[in-house]
Amino acid sequence: MNLTQLEVLVATVDQGSMTEAAEVIGLTQSAVSYALSKLEAELGVTLLERGRHGVKVTQIGETVLLHARTILNQIEIIRQETARKRGLTVGKIRFGCVANVPPRLLTGILRDFQHRYAEIEVVLFEGTPRELVEWLATGVIDVGTVTNPAGYINAVHFVHDELKVMVSTDHRFAQQRVVTIEQLTQEQLIGPRIEYGVLTELLVNKDIIFPPLRYAVSTRNTIFAMVRENLGSAFILNMLIEPDIQGISVLSLQPGMFVDIYLASYTRSPAVEAFLSCASGWARTHGYLPD
Repeated sequence: MNLTQLEVLVATVDQGSMTEAAEVIGLTQSAVSYALSKLEAELGVTLLERGRHGVKVTQIGETVLLHARTILNQIEIIRQETARKRGLTVGKIRFGCVANVPPRLLTGILRDFQHRYAEIEVVLFEGTPRELVEWLATGVIDVGTVTNPAGYINAVHFVHDELKVMVSTDHRFAQQRVVTIEQLTQEQLIGPRIEYGVLTELLVNKDIIFPPLRYAVSTRNTIFAMVRENLGSAFILNMLIEPDIQGISVLSLQPGMFVDIYLASYTRSPAVEAFLSCASGWARTHGYLPD
């Protein structure tokens, strides 16, 4: 067993096929296939089931995959630590975030980090809050956005934001500045089912009970369009509201409701620590965190 075989295994699972894995790690497809076959023969088990629609990890393959990720992560830390000793900062960060992170926030921290640490590669993953927690636990990503920082080796505050309500400018609440949860109980609520389901996990006040979701819509543009047509109301984080939004009134909740998001990692490496410090600092400087 060697590191190349482990890298091939992880890349094949992450990419979903041997062809794409070969492109990512710079080998031919035949070399990838040979490395996997050699690894399975040496271990005496089947790690991946090959099919027309890609590869599927076997039960024992999941166990081996978890150990392979751990080994490769430790090798990466060794590389980073020895490079730092020589006055260099190198490495790779696999950063996972929810899909609706504001473009300004995401591009801002990535641009700032790449400017400061040009030799550290950042690979971006997008997923649901629950997927990010799982990916952190299994080593798929190094750093991820989470709502609960407990239990992680490294965690920094990333976002503190207010939850707002969007209604059409024709809505009966449109002229109000604030609205209560009780007033929304009779409303037709619109939003992504997955995100709506984790709102209570995000809120600083965990005792809030939200009205049921009426329309499960996944894309933000569709949500805005439905609200604009007065088909219902929608919760939205203040940081996601466009300054020139048309046909929509944005109301505060009474009492105010706030969301906290953290960047967390199970890894303590120079690259991870640099990323956490840089990202949190950029977020604070640009108003996503209170001073």
